[in-house]
Amino acid sequence: MLKLMKSVSKSSAALLALGLLSAPLASPALAQTTNNGITTQEASASDAFPGLKGFLNLPAADRSQINVYYAVRIKHADPAAVKIIMTHNGQSQPLRVGPDGRITPLPTRDQLNSGARIRISGPASGSYAMKLHVFSPQPNGRTYDAAALATGVRQANSAMSRIAGPLALMLPKLDRVYFVGGGNGEAEFAGGQKKPLPRTTSAGEYPLGTPYFVPSQMNGATRLTFSNTVSLAHYDNPPK
Repeated sequence: MLKLMKSVSKSSAALLALGLLSAPLASPALAQTTNNGITTQEASASDAFPGLKGFLNLPAADRSQINVYYAVRIKHADPAAVKIIMTHNGQSQPLRVGPDGRITPLPTRDQLNSGARIRISGPASGSYAMKLHVFSPQPNGRTYDAAALATGVRQANSAMSRIAGPLALMLPKLDRVYFVGGGNGEAEFAGGQKKPLPRTTSAGEYPLGTPYFVPSQMNGATRLTFSNTVSLAHYDNPPK
């Protein structure tokens, strides 16, 4: 994987275990040059975004309730100086790094399968780390389908096993969904009962007070509602 994106978060990336375990810089697929303080590296899009090809090659029905994005965290360098270019079939396309580090657009399945390449350049003095986020494709809002989220947890763990095979045993299973920015959350059940969602008790991967839903602990939940609009429904593991 590229030096500019060499560190992938294990807590966020259980789904793409194969990508996590192929992240070290010492890959023969990488070509690196440094000129005038700028380091440039090039690799196949599959190497630059580990695990994405395997994920997108899964049948659509097996990933209907899960999606992924990659984000880069940049330290000791001007983010505007980091350039990511994808080349495919003789054409070049810049990939944007948003204010939150999210890289868009990601290569498509066809681009990954037909030899697209990624070229990344940035100040050699910078510190760069990549994180993979597994999230719900339900629209961001104040109401979520609880059964669909439970399906997403199962799909994510199944996808991990299929992509990584025996290597998946080295990573913890996804079991919950964090709702960033959701405020207070509540689970509703078929019989009309309601139960408040737990919230994180310390700041870490998620802000203090982030509500979360563990399907195995709330069997029969049909709908989740929140006091604030959720900005991201993020599948993950228990906090360390």
